[in-house]
Amino acid sequence: METVFSPTVTDSVKSATRDAQKLGQDVKGEFKDAVSRGRDIAGHFASDARTAADELSTHAKETLIEGRDRASRAVGRVTEYADNNTALVTVAAFGAGLLLGYLVTRRS
Repeated sequence: METVFSPTVTDSVKSATRDAQKLGQDVKGEFKDAVSRGRDIAGHFASDARTAADELSTHAKETLIEGRDRASRAVGRVTEYADNNTALVTVAAFGAGLLLGYLVTRRS
């Protein structure tokens, strides 16, 4: 089958086709490189986020332990005070009960 185009046009079309294919391959390579860099960045971000979360978790655990220890010491001091001042604690509890009873019955 004979072509209707001149050899110059045919060569120009072939050259344009090769250039388009090369451009397509270049774009594909650049896209793969961009995807690869994006994955690396996402991996680093995830790693940094994990590290920050681990540090925050460790700090929260330490704070919880410290708070629990402080509460335990406070309970120990209150218990010791109550043991040493039984009469005073009894009178204070009785007074608090009277005040609470008065407030509850007054609102009714």
